[in-house]
Amino acid sequence: MITTFDNKEWENDDILPLMDNDEFYYGYLGKQALSSTSFKQILNDFDEFLLSREGLGKVIPKQALRDGRLIHLAVLEPHRLNDLTIIDSTKGSKLFKNAVAERNDAEVYTTREMNKCIPLADNVSKDFESFMLLDGAINEVSGIMMLEGLPVRGKADILRKDDNHIIDLKTTSDASRFEQSIDMWGYDLQGALYLKMFNCDRFSFIVLDKITGEVSHRELTKQELTRGQAKLDKAIKIYKDYDSKRRSN
Repeated sequence: MITTFDNKEWENDDILPLMDNDEFYYGYLGKQALSSTSFKQILNDFDEFLLSREGLGKVIPKQALRDGRLIHLAVLEPHRLNDLTIIDSTKGSKLFKNAVAERNDAEVYTTREMNKCIPLADNVSKDFESFMLLDGAINEVSGIMMLEGLPVRGKADILRKDDNHIIDLKTTSDASRFEQSIDMWGYDLQGALYLKMFNCDRFSFIVLDKITGEVSHRELTKQELTRGQAKLDKAIKIYKDYDSKRRSN
């Protein structure tokens, strides 16, 4: 049983199918549950986390986020590319802005963005090790759990049930710095959380360098997962302490 922050109770079999809908997953559950991103925000800037949960946080229209999402779609859910609106103009054009107004920013891309990202996604598909990891796996698998009394959601990019292995696709502008990114961006925390959520024992990355097109692979070590668990424990404590004070006021 899952109890979201609005005190609504859900059977797992009822809520999991709803999580395939982006509006429910990112909209409703963005406010009514926590995630690995939430825990990272809690550790880095708790005030920003609170604003973000209410939709008042920093707007980050970074091209890197758009590129990353487009590459994810092309590699993991290529059928969804047909649902995008592609504009043969710049993002500053009236044509593009009108299309965004009709749909939303995450569903409208330029031809230039497509021409940049699709070949990069093809590099992943053509990489033999990545192909073997993707073969027979399930992509974009939603998960939700109660963790120390808190509702927590997640989405595994690639889940290999046969060997209890989760693989996350990461895009970067400098693959040589990915080692530092694991600690800096809390990928170790994400790994520790997802292993619990999906009952797995391995967490790896497919790393795509958007500048060189190079594809590499990296599995989290036991030491990194232990460090990630410590971060997760700390974030949970911070949140529960805040919630306890909020309820007592």
